[in-house]
Amino acid sequence: MIPNMKFYVISIVSIFLALAIGIYIGFSLDANEVIVDQRDDLVTKLEEKFDYLKEENQNLKGEVDTLELENSQYANFSEVIYPEIIKNRLSGLKVAIIETNDEYIYSGIGKTLGMAGADVVSIVTIKDKFLNEELLKEIYLNGEKNVEIKESIIDKGVEDLTNAIISGDNEDIIQLYREYGLINIVGNADEPVDYIVIAGGSEKEDFDRINYLDRKIVEVSKKLETPIIGIEKTKVNFSYISEYKNYRISTVDNVDTVIGKVALIMAMEGRPGYYGVKPSAESLIPNPSEAILE
Repeated sequence: MIPNMKFYVISIVSIFLALAIGIYIGFSLDANEVIVDQRDDLVTKLEEKFDYLKEENQNLKGEVDTLELENSQYANFSEVIYPEIIKNRLSGLKVAIIETNDEYIYSGIGKTLGMAGADVVSIVTIKDKFLNEELLKEIYLNGEKNVEIKESIIDKGVEDLTNAIISGDNEDIIQLYREYGLINIVGNADEPVDYIVIAGGSEKEDFDRINYLDRKIVEVSKKLETPIIGIEKTKVNFSYISEYKNYRISTVDNVDTVIGKVALIMAMEGRPGYYGVKPSAESLIPNPSEAILE
């Protein structure tokens, strides 16, 4: 009997199919073994990396703890030693502090100046109402009859305030400003001062306020040949320091720190410059070897 061709074809196909299945199964088994090996190798490497990072983290934590301890020690040392550094450097100097807004308080600077031997005659805080032209006109009409005001009423107000603070001769205008809520004052307004500390910085940008208040205070102080220095805390939302530098007065931009307090006293002692940590600063602290300017 002649073999059925269809039978042969089916047989051959079956044989090759069986071979293909066998090859596939064998390959799959080998591939699985490779994957398992690779997975095990990856897990091992990850475990090694984790152990390394864990060790590094512990080392870094130890270093951070050491640095924090050293920093704390330096801070404690600075707090203890800085009163001795500034002691009597400003003996007999009569100072007025003018805060051109009430958003940042600088009353603590009075203590620092006192430790340096200075006499803080007054601390004046200028309120927002000082920029109210109608209120100022009312004050001048009621307080100074028949006064002809040729300049900006705000300029006149700031000029009179600064003159009164420096000279100690016009306590009446100070009293009027206080009664109308334009200023707060701690101390006396009837005693002349040798030095003005102007304290700036605000919560929001306000160049108009700087131009009306700070600029005029600096101008009047220079006109009266009274030294003036601008100060600010390290962190303020809007810094005045660059403007103070443009007015060509000495500045300290980190006066809330021990370094800043020392810089303030040394600058007022006769080492003018731009001190602190902000971009406008030219040095962290005055060079004590520099001669004191009279």
